[in-house]
Amino acid sequence: MEDVTEDLVEGIGYADKGRPAPHALTGAGVAVTDAAGRVLLGWSKKREVWELPGGKNDAGEGFAEAAVRELAEETGLRAEAEDARLLALLMDSVHGIPRVTAAVRVTAYKGEPSVREPELIDRWEWHDPAVLPRPLFTPSAHVIDTVWPGLLTGLPVVHRYPLAGA
Repeated sequence: MEDVTEDLVEGIGYADKGRPAPHALTGAGVAVTDAAGRVLLGWSKKREVWELPGGKNDAGEGFAEAAVRELAEETGLRAEAEDARLLALLMDSVHGIPRVTAAVRVTAYKGEPSVREPELIDRWEWHDPAVLPRPLFTPSAHVIDTVWPGLLTGLPVVHRYPLAGA
């Protein structure tokens, strides 16, 4: 018999079909700029690409919360969830697995960027969006293209779902 869990909320039942098989990756890519309008990118030792701060969201965690948590964990910059604006959901695939990236724009933060995960990121640097270094991590490139449309050319295919009011 199939495992069914049920919760009662105000007399209405909701049920799931037990533990699902993993099907997709979800996370947030964070576009944050300094006072001069330069975007923060880190050099990934592992991937040998430039990437935005960001990463997978934890179970039960929203995209804005994941964005500010990842920003703090990776760079030491502190922001509030209210300062993280969800612009769009981006869907592509990697190795046959659907990948959903939330494009998040952080509008206010405190602190100076520093390397917090030296096993992953070698350094954080501010870059003028008009002259970005290459190569860029694909999800980061899609987020950058959401924040600054048309800036990048020849991007891999992505399904972009802009959010109302973003």
